[in-house]
Parts: sequence; structure tokens; C-alpha cells
Amino acid sequence: MKCVVLGGSGFIGGFIALKLAEEGNGVIIFDIARPDFLCPKNIEYFEGDTRYVEMLEMVIPGADEVYDCSGVLGTHELIFQNTRAIDTNIHGAVNVLDVCKRYNIPRIFHPTKPKFATDWENTYTITKFTAEKFCLMYKETYNMNITLLRWMNATGPRQHLYPIRKAIPLMIALALRNLPLEIYGNGNQSVDIVDVRDITKIAIKATRADTNGIIEVGRGVAITVNKLARDIIDMVGSKSEIRHIPMRMGEKENTKIVADTKPLFEQFPDIKFIPWEQTLSDCIAYYRNLDPLEIDKAIDHFIKRDNLGK
Repeated sequence: MKCVVLGGSGFIGGFIALKLAEEGNGVIIFDIARPDFLCPKNIEYFEGDTRYVEMLEMVIPGADEVYDCSGVLGTHELIFQNTRAIDTNIHGAVNVLDVCKRYNIPRIFHPTKPKFATDWENTYTITKFTAEKFCLMYKETYNMNITLLRWMNATGPRQHLYPIRKAIPLMIALALRNLPLEIYGNGNQSVDIVDVRDITKIAIKATRADTNGIIEVGRGVAITVNKLARDIIDMVGSKSEIRHIPMRMGEKENTKIVADTKPLFEQFPDIKFIPWEQTLSDCIAYYRNLDPLEIDKAIDHFIKRDNLGK
């Protein structure tokens, strides 16, 4: 099969591209940046941007599957980059839908984000939910086969340390250097950690199945950020302490994230998740084996940007 992974140089997109290639498919990674991981011969890289239809039309025609993992990430970072996020996360997503419709692509995958009891009013949330609504509209109006997954807090080996602040990579980096782990707010906000390898498996499986509705992908287990930090300190064997700092713009305290796994298991009863402890152990092993300069660069980036540790 011909599979196109938009945003395939990124963290999750890269895992999806490699898994598709492992199956023996011909894979095109379409991204503004080259992959920073080793690609087998059946992966081809195409430099492109979803904001430009003419670029999409060079890779999408003839595809059996299109995985749209492109997007501009960030929480408080994007509040000051509204136009850029709208152009990629909304305009780019609609471009993908239009090109897939024009060339009758049989299977399309689009990831979105979890719903909160009270929505965080930030740029990323607004753009992702808007793109989700466009996907639903195209699915209903044009009878397109679009799979929508709301995945929870993805992590795993090879997650980028910077420039976007991601809790687990940064906390591990700080713990490896015995530096304070800073937690926004009181730390009682919960997350639902799901391994990128599980996300990859479920994304491909769901794209090829007759799924109903929008499926949440998570372990269904809430873990507070306080526990997350303690687990990292304990498993690293670090002397780091935990510090609490004010919430970032665009976020609220005590937000609870946990997947409703019932629809997922109803449609895929054989799914088994990697335990959180194994995911964390694999992440720590990965960052321990990185060039130490990469750990120092990441910490230095956030010290300069966020006054980390001051």
C-alpha cells in the first residue's frame, strides 16, 4: 500500500511512519523538517507544508491511507502565535481534507485532543477542536472515511526534549541533573499517560476498521502531576526536589484528564496497554543514553525561555 504520513518527522507521526514501513508498505513522510531517526528504504521523505495545496497534491494522489499528524504544538506558547496555529492546525487540516476528497482517498486518519470538564481556552485547544469539527462535517457531508482519535497524554522514547515544553522529557532531564522539578499550580491536575507505541498500534488499527464516533485513546488511569514527578525522581534515583509555580496562561488548576475507554474496548477488545512503569523506564533509559549535551541544551533552553529553576 501507499501510505502518506503528514507530519511524519514528528514524535507520533514518526512512530506511525516506521510501523507502516515495518509492515512492508511504501511510506511517504511529508513534513517541513527531515526525520531525525533512521528510515528504512521504503520510507521516502518529501519536504512540504500542509498550508499549500499544491504540495499536498504531489504526494496524496494514489494513496491508500493518509495519516494527518501535522500541526503546530504548544499551550501557552501559541497564545502569541495565533495566526501561525490557525494557518496550520485549521487551514492545513482543511487543505488535507479537500485534497483527499478530490482524489477519493479511501482511508484518512486525523488525531485530536481530549475534552476537559472545563475547556482550556488556549490557541491549541481552539484550533484542534475546530479541525475536528471540519473532519466530522466532511465525514458526514461527503461520506468520507475519516478516523478520529482523541489521544490522551502521549509519551515514550524519542519524544523531543525541546522547544515545546513536554512534562515527562523535561522532568527526566532535570532529574538526571538533580535539578528542581517545577510543577504548575498545586500539581493535583491529572493526566492519562499513554505510550506512543500503543497510540501507533491503535491509530493504524482504527484507520483500517469501521469505527464509530470519536474514540478516546488512553489507559483510563488518572495520575496526578505530583505523582508523575515523584515517580520520575524515584525511578531515576535523583536528588531533585519538587517546586510549585503559578499556572501558565491558558491553563487551569485541578483539570482532570482521563480517557473513557469503554468505546475503545467495545470496538477493539483485544487492546492491551504498556504499563506506565514500563513506559517510564523505557523513557528514562532513552534519555540516559542521549548525548549529555542534548540534555544540557534542553535545560538551558528552558532556563533562558521560562527562567526555569530561578
